[in-house]
Parts: sequence; C-alpha cells; structure tokens
Amino acid sequence: MPPKKKDQKIFVLDTSVLLYDSGAVSNFDDNDIAIPITVLEELDGFKKGNTVTNLHAREFIRYMDQISDSGQIMNWVPINGRSRGK
Repeated sequence: MPPKKKDQKIFVLDTSVLLYDSGAVSNFDDNDIAIPITVLEELDGFKKGNTVTNLHAREFIRYMDQISDSGQIMNWVPINGRSRGK
C-alpha cells in the first residue's frame, strides 16, 4: 500500500458510480481509489447494449485496459500523474 498523507483517503467505488460516470476515478484529487474485482465483473456484464449505462461500462473498461499496461493491476497505479491519486 502506498504511503499516505495525513488527510489522504482511499475511496472504494461501486458499480453504480462507474455506470453513472465512467470518468469518476479522476474526480478524487490526490486520494486513492479502490475498485473491487466484483465491480469489474459486474461492469463486464453491462458492456453490451446501446444505453448510456452500457457506454459508461465500455468506457471505463477501456480506461482500465489503458492504465494497466502489463495486463494486471495488482499494485497501485497512478491516475492522472504521479502527484495525484492511485
């Protein structure tokens, strides 16, 4: 786990947040974001379709693919630069 500043927090995002706003992970300043594997599995089920919800699921999955260059993101990955959250 990365070292924490005194007022830095870890936010755990659920499926509904990401289906509402696929870019939600960039809205937490220098705080860290955790996304449970269950959420990723649920998002995978929402990929197919033509609704806005399906679009957000696909966009977030693309974003996760982009930031996980090695194929796995077991370690904390910086979001929007090293001085921001992970």
